[in-house]
Amino acid sequence: RVIAVTTGEVSSHPIAQSLSLIGKLEAERSVYIATEVAAKIDDIPVRVNSKVEKGDLLVQLDDAKAEAALDEAQAYLNDERRKYKEFERLVKRGAITQTELDAMQASVNIAEARLKAAKAALNDYAIRAPFDGTVGLIDYSVGHMVTMGGELFTLDDLSGMRLDIQVPEQYLSFLSVGMKVNATNQAWAGKIFNGEIQAIDSRVQTDSLNIKVRVLFDNQAGFLKPGMLMAATLGFVPQEAAIIPVQALEYSGTKRFVYLVNDESIATRTEVILGARIDNEVVIESGIEVGDRIVVQGLVNMRDGLKVDDLTAKKSQSSTLKAETDV
Repeated sequence: RVIAVTTGEVSSHPIAQSLSLIGKLEAERSVYIATEVAAKIDDIPVRVNSKVEKGDLLVQLDDAKAEAALDEAQAYLNDERRKYKEFERLVKRGAITQTELDAMQASVNIAEARLKAAKAALNDYAIRAPFDGTVGLIDYSVGHMVTMGGELFTLDDLSGMRLDIQVPEQYLSFLSVGMKVNATNQAWAGKIFNGEIQAIDSRVQTDSLNIKVRVLFDNQAGFLKPGMLMAATLGFVPQEAAIIPVQALEYSGTKRFVYLVNDESIATRTEVILGARIDNEVVIESGIEVGDRIVVQGLVNMRDGLKVDDLTAKKSQSSTLKAETDV
């Protein structure tokens, strides 16, 4: 049995793909300013939203005891050095042995180490900015007693904001460092923030099959804040994809089929996976390839394995013959 049909060649079409994902912003650099000692607050020279530079004093704790310990360590070192000079004179006169002088040198070394430790301990009472940034809310005041490790406030570098998004692994081949990303936020309706991929994680998460991608946004204008919810869109380079007329599809439940015609004009019922629809055509993600010939019209009587009479070629020949006759 031969079925009269019209066929068409599976064509190629550039498909622009994009992916929209949600994530929360974080400052590129962010820390909780915390104490390394338990002490009373003597001074807080900064205020909420103060812009500070690296090394600026943020909090001064009561360091009276630490200063006293430093003075004591300095006095002890001075005394040990004095003793060492006296021991040097005694060695020259033969009053003591070289071993005793070496022991005195060890005492001097210990005193120097104690002085260094006292200086370091004193520095713990002056909390300084580890980088340029903006001070967050301060819930403490002068005179407040803080414990070791107590978090006083946040310091954020708001000049750059980062957004971590979870991208399905199927898009991994499209990702690259430096790739442009657009994002929007409800707080600034209609405004588009331009960023770029700063880093791609080294592994895919086994539970979700997603890979973490870090996007960096310049924030010199200060519109963005840590914790903001952002809708990011990744636009991928257009990919060539197979595309066919919608009328070439045969429906069976949730599955979709086309009839693939070989060189012997035998039609094979072939399942296809659909992609995006573009007007009266649909992208085919798998099942057939560009250049394949499929049945486009005449599906009503089609069955798997039937031979077809391709009217497409006859119409083409008829048109050519008519053109020659007209000439």
